Amino acid sequence: MHVYLFDDLGVLFGPVTLPDVPGMGTLMPSNGIETEEPLPLADEGKVWALVDEVPVQVVDNRGVVYDVTNGMAEEWVKLGELPAEYTPLPFPGPYFVWNGAEWALDVAASVQAQRNQLMDAANQATAGMSDAYIAGLLSTEDAKTFKAFAAYKVALSKIEQQPGYPTSIDWPISP
Repeated sequence: MHVYLFDDLGVLFGPVTLPDVPGMGTLMPSNGIETEEPLPLADEGKVWALVDEVPVQVVDNRGVVYDVTNGMAEEWVKLGELPAEYTPLPFPGPYFVWNGAEWALDVAASVQAQRNQLMDAANQATAGMSDAYIAGLLSTEDAKTFKAFAAYKVALSKIEQQPGYPTSIDWPISP
């Protein structure tokens, strides 16, 4: 006979050798079962577990899983298939969405984020110049810089109108 121990989820461990208790012999613990033959190694991604007091192979997704709606990591502690709203595939990062089988880059969102970063940098480069330009208080050189950044920001705001958007972008060059 082959002895296996099981945990609270029913996952089997073993086979194990039980100690011989002097004067009592070998005692089966309450979390133990006997099998006629040793259990073969479980298939990849599965474990042996007790289901209705019978050892069967069960899918094992315990560990970190990811919510497909937002990519948030969670610790999964149950046996069996994952619900459709979870995946064991790690969330690659911002601008990725779940397509039903894998994480896919949301190209448009990624491009918009890049454009927003460039726009923020341009706005910082011209911070405070707008009022000075309107009031005619900028030097010729500063006015030239302000106009170049204004044209750059207009070009950035129109990238969605480019024929290859969002997969092929002709990015304007920062002044």
